[in-house]
Amino acid sequence: MSDISIIGAAEGNLKNISLDIPRNKLVVFTGLSGSGKSTLLIDVLYNECQRQYLEAMAFQGIHKPKVERVRGASPAIVITQTDANRNPRSTVGTMSDIYTDLRMVYEKLGSRRCPYCGELISAAGCREETEKKGNDFYVYMYCCKCGRRMDKITRTYFSFNTREGACPTCEGLGRIHAIKKERTVDEKLSLEDGAVKYWEKQYGKYQLSVLHQAFSHYGVPVEPGTLVEQFDDKRKAILYYGVESDEVKQAFPHITPPKNTAAGRFEGVYPILWRRLADKDGDVKQLEDYFEVKECPDCRGERLCELSRRVTVQGLRLPQLSLFSLDRLYAWVRELHASLDEKQMEFVRDYLTDMETKISRFLKVGLGYLSLDRQTVTLSGGELQRLRLAAALDSEITGLIYILDEPTAGLHPKDTAGLVAILKRLRDLDNTVLVIEHDVDVIASADYLVDIGPGSGKFGGEIVAEGTLEEIKQQKESMTGRYLCRQPAWNTRYRKLAGAVRIENADMFNLKQLCVDIPTGCLVGVTGPSGSGKSTLVFEVLAKGRADTQKNRVLGKEQFNRVVEIGQASISRMKRSNVATYTEVYTEIRAVFAGTQAAVNAGFSAKHFS
Repeated sequence: MSDISIIGAAEGNLKNISLDIPRNKLVVFTGLSGSGKSTLLIDVLYNECQRQYLEAMAFQGIHKPKVERVRGASPAIVITQTDANRNPRSTVGTMSDIYTDLRMVYEKLGSRRCPYCGELISAAGCREETEKKGNDFYVYMYCCKCGRRMDKITRTYFSFNTREGACPTCEGLGRIHAIKKERTVDEKLSLEDGAVKYWEKQYGKYQLSVLHQAFSHYGVPVEPGTLVEQFDDKRKAILYYGVESDEVKQAFPHITPPKNTAAGRFEGVYPILWRRLADKDGDVKQLEDYFEVKECPDCRGERLCELSRRVTVQGLRLPQLSLFSLDRLYAWVRELHASLDEKQMEFVRDYLTDMETKISRFLKVGLGYLSLDRQTVTLSGGELQRLRLAAALDSEITGLIYILDEPTAGLHPKDTAGLVAILKRLRDLDNTVLVIEHDVDVIASADYLVDIGPGSGKFGGEIVAEGTLEEIKQQKESMTGRYLCRQPAWNTRYRKLAGAVRIENADMFNLKQLCVDIPTGCLVGVTGPSGSGKSTLVFEVLAKGRADTQKNRVLGKEQFNRVVEIGQASISRMKRSNVATYTEVYTEIRAVFAGTQAAVNAGFSAKHFS
């Protein structure tokens, strides 16, 4: 079948549309935001392709979307900007498996000092021995200089996600969290007046009642309104650490902790925060008012245990390589490849080839600036999507449908050509590549275009135009076509500057002691290649900077009442969340209706509120 046919799609705002999509082509879907592009490709086509595929194997579980029929369906892969591991232990290296290849290289070629004779020895030149003890296997090696047997440092020791390899202090995270005690509790206030900053409204009243029960249980009641700074050490131990803590057990050795909250089983101000942090997998962004993140004092951010940190290949330790950009790492891998003899190559040939292949693909999509130790939680949606896209090239499967949602988001125009080359490579493997996109260069590279609109929301959901780029330009009913025919207009009138906010000594992440004045009273664009430090400068330094520090100092923010940050993160992942609840319009409506009903009950007519 030469086409993928969608017949009678009515999901979301789609108005019972039908469409034939050419197979084995690069097809770009255009239109205003909210016109129905993602609904058509993801909610309808992708879900129906997956449903038919699973049902062909006698599996069920995917609800049929609102579409009459989809003919010519194939297994589909969707690559969006949000589907990635957000665990703080996940890095570019672990996500791409490049770090796994490096672990194997360090196992096979790693050099270290013999613990017996002190000579520098290489794993490649030492005899190995495997011994079974019970159900476990242990690997040993013999020093090629003194002949003594020792534990071999295997791939497990080079992983910061294993007990053997992780730094015991930070457990492989490279950083430790510390509670900002002065930000958490204001001891100059009473508990009733809000001393504990995160005890708000009914939650605060509940915690306060449990705490007072705990004080009574231990025989140290507190009068309401007492300032926290007036608490003795025993009361502070209960408040800060909770009744199950060692501090409280030492203070009251002969009293058994309460069995339930009604009896005063108070968790503690600090344990509650630690639990919240654990619930968020260590992502401190939503708790940054109460936590600060510090570099691990033992491993200095290198994550690995001391034994693993000392092993070298070509004079470089694995944590050092993790800091290399992918550009620089690619050069190192090629240099290592060229320097090894045939015997050494037998150990690591497959791993070096795999790394060269993967890194070269990341370079083609403009991700050469990333390092292996970069956490995936810090990547933008566009960066995550391009990582997945590059990884998809490892597959030689044909006949698939690839669906991508705005892969150029956050990508500098200079890197667009590399992205388009990858899309065409996927197409040339006899796959159908469907891209939702606004970028003009990607649109111009398409084999076929589908324009959806004409407007957004209820004004969209229709196929406005389809065909080649030139055909789209000739269709006046297409807003995309009209836009593509326009000559670009540059701004020639500029507003006068009202002042400036000054940033001094910005050195966060890749910023190099940067000093800059940001004009106020006008629209300011911050440009540069992906990964150059734009988001770091604006969101991490400017938005959060203070005037009383030497580094990352920000002067002039006092001229504004507040700072509003609008990033790329999803507003909410809850299925019950919608525009009305997010904007709190629904809350206002409920209040109006509640007031109206109360008035009616009091004898007033509802017409008084019309």
